[in-house]
Parts: sequence; structure tokens; C-alpha cells
Amino acid sequence: MSRVDVLAIGAHPDDVELGCGGTLALLARQGRRVGIVHLTRGEAGSRGTEGERRQEAEAAAATLGAAELAFLDCGDGAFRTGPAEEEALIAVVRRLRPEIVLGPTPIDRHPDHPRAHALVAAACFYAGLAAREPGSGKPHRPAAVYSFMQHDDFPPSFVVDVTTTWDTKLAALRAYRTQLYQEDEKEEAGGGAGAPVTKVSTREFWRMIEGRARHFGGLIGAELGEPFGARYPLAVSDLFAVLPGGVR
Repeated sequence: MSRVDVLAIGAHPDDVELGCGGTLALLARQGRRVGIVHLTRGEAGSRGTEGERRQEAEAAAATLGAAELAFLDCGDGAFRTGPAEEEALIAVVRRLRPEIVLGPTPIDRHPDHPRAHALVAAACFYAGLAAREPGSGKPHRPAAVYSFMQHDDFPPSFVVDVTTTWDTKLAALRAYRTQLYQEDEKEEAGGGAGAPVTKVSTREFWRMIEGRARHFGGLIGAELGEPFGARYPLAVSDLFAVLPGGVR
């Protein structure tokens, strides 16, 4: 692995693409090196095999323009946040040395998501301590850790205009054929005969993805937007750089 500018971390394959795929595609288009880490392999999911989900994740990462992709083993469906999981993620953060980390939300419908949020926050801090895991690389602490929105809404700290990369995000999501509704084919997600219907495999969920993006995009005068939460105030040196667009 080589250094990245931005590292997106999700609990399961497809979390990152759903929450910040448009932003990652935009950053890659702007020349930033983007990395993705899936903290589990989706092995406990109701649909698709572990192998299928890995192939889907690889295809989605390539579509978004990610320069690095990694999988950890934190336990899908029984997410672990102990020292071993911290050590594994600390090693990745030190190796990739991102300035910005985009991670899971602190409160969400899926219990794995807030657990993953806690792991990401802890590992990003501990990665900067020289005495913590000295054998895993030179200490590095990201400048900022932001949370992308998942199932539960929260008041965003900022919204990224992803209008120009929305089609790329959708193409990445379509790679998850076992998980997500395939709008282009007007069918439920795959997964084999008898695969159960899940919330994310429905047409309603697929439409919600666009509806949410249009809502938050509208708040900043854009067609489509992805919302993020920040624990600390954002540093702004030019007020004109953060003016909303659109019709006033």
C-alpha cells in the first residue's frame, strides 16, 4: 500500500459507496489519492457469499477511482472493537497516512456502524502515539475524521456537491448486485434462489438514496449532495469559498 490523501472506512462492503461514493469519485477526479477499507468482509450478510461480496467491492472501488483497497476482519454481525482490531486499523492508517478519514456514523440502525465509528475514532487517535504498537510503522494521526450518513439522519456539518459524480456513484453501487436493487434492470438484487428480501435490496431503498441526495443537495443550492458530520468546528479561511450555490 502507498500513501493516500483520503481514506474512507466502512463496517461492511457497500457502506462507503452508499455514504460517500460521490465524494470519493469527486476527490479522485480532482487528482487526490483515495483509499477504501472495509472493516469486515460482509460474511454474515443475508445475501451473497463472502467471495461475491469481495468481487463486488473490488469492482466498486475501481469504478470510484480508489487507489487502495483493504479488508480487515472485525466480525460482521458481531463487530469487535478490542485491542487486536485497533492494532490492525492502526497499521493501515500508519501505512496509508491519510490527511482525511471518512468513517461510519456514531449512531445508526445497524449496531455494527456505531461500533465501527468508535473503532475508527480510537485507531486514528492511537495511530499518532509513538508508544502504541511501535512495530506497525511511523506514528501518524489524520488531520480530520468526518462521519458519512448511513441509515439514521443527523444535522450535517457540511454537504459535498456530488452532482458531477453522481452517475459514477450509481455505477459503483450497481456493482453490488447481491445486495442492492438493480434500477437499470428493474429487479430486486441477486443473491440466488430463495434469497431473503432485505431493506437495502428493495426499490424503495434505492430511491431513498437519490431522494436523500437531492434533499441535502438542495440545502446547499446543488442538485445532489452527500452530508457529513464533524466532531469539531471546521476551519474556514475564506468565507467566499463556502458560499452556497444555486438560485438565491
